[in-house]
Amino acid sequence: MKSNNAFVEYEEDYQTSCPEIFELNIVSGGCHLYGYLLVPDKRISGPYPTIIMSHGFPGYTTNNDLELAFMRMGCVVIHMNHRGAWGSEGNYLFTNLKEDLIAIAKWAHNAAIADQYGIDVNNIFLVGHSMGGQTVLNAAKDLGFIRGVVAMAAYDIGAAFRYKMEKDLFLMIETEGQCLKMTSASEVYENALVNQQELSVLNRYEELIHKNVLLVEASYDTIAPPDKMLKPLATKLAEAGGNIQYESIASNHSFIGQRMKLTNIVGRWIEEVYSPTHCVS
Repeated sequence: MKSNNAFVEYEEDYQTSCPEIFELNIVSGGCHLYGYLLVPDKRISGPYPTIIMSHGFPGYTTNNDLELAFMRMGCVVIHMNHRGAWGSEGNYLFTNLKEDLIAIAKWAHNAAIADQYGIDVNNIFLVGHSMGGQTVLNAAKDLGFIRGVVAMAAYDIGAAFRYKMEKDLFLMIETEGQCLKMTSASEVYENALVNQQELSVLNRYEELIHKNVLLVEASYDTIAPPDKMLKPLATKLAEAGGNIQYESIASNHSFIGQRMKLTNIVGRWIEEVYSPTHCVS
């Protein structure tokens, strides 16, 4: 895997080695989650480090550019839509997000699935943006086999209540969440209110101390202000001697004008943390 290949393509595809995309259907909580899986060009030898992406709320800011860049680097990339989002079954609730991601990660870690797609089960990474950043951090606490976790402009529901941002949270659910399947905005908000401590990235932060963690803030972020939602976790992990790297990009919540810089930061970190699994014949 080479991070400097993130923006480099082969001059031409070979019919026998083309990168591939597969549709996915994974069950979580009795509901079918829909998405896709990218496999790199077979001129890059496997097994491949694998990145599982977690989208934000509701997912208007896509990370397809990152996904394709990671594929060019030589990674398998899994993109799944959470319950109630973008065609996946069930209703959207914040407490479902971690459960969904754990189900996806365990699916990818299964030996038969890993063999089918060339997944290196010793090098599975979780990468999430915004609410997806909260999700990957919380899921990583319950997944011992995860190689590393990347949270970009992570939202923290616990901090939203701690810093009296409840009205902003409800407005986000009511307006941006109109594309999601939900009983009501009030139910989703109540789910956040009742479970705010469990959902907070600071909850059980000790379980991240011995994991590889990359946190990337958007310094102009007004949706998930880093001083309130990302830096407190970074401070706790650093003080505890955690394997943490913290990066700041001068951009807004979506990193919309700095996507290549974001790709380079995350790509280089994954390359540094990656530990190749050597197959023995």
